[in-house]
Amino acid sequence: MAGMPRSSYLFLNVIWLATVWVIWKERNNRVFQNATATTYFLLEKVKLNSFLWLKSKQSALVYSYTD
Repeated sequence: MAGMPRSSYLFLNVIWLATVWVIWKERNNRVFQNATATTYFLLEKVKLNSFLWLKSKQSALVYSYTD
């Protein structure tokens, strides 16, 4: 990621952290609550978490969730 603009690095870093977070939460749900979610639902959770975290970090973010 060397030579990448800082904003691109931030986006990719947030997406990576959101992905790890969702996988960790799903793992806990499967182990402790015997509940599972579909891959599509997990992907949507990653997208939503990424957007919300980016929006909280950069209040001037010009994209909406549907973009």
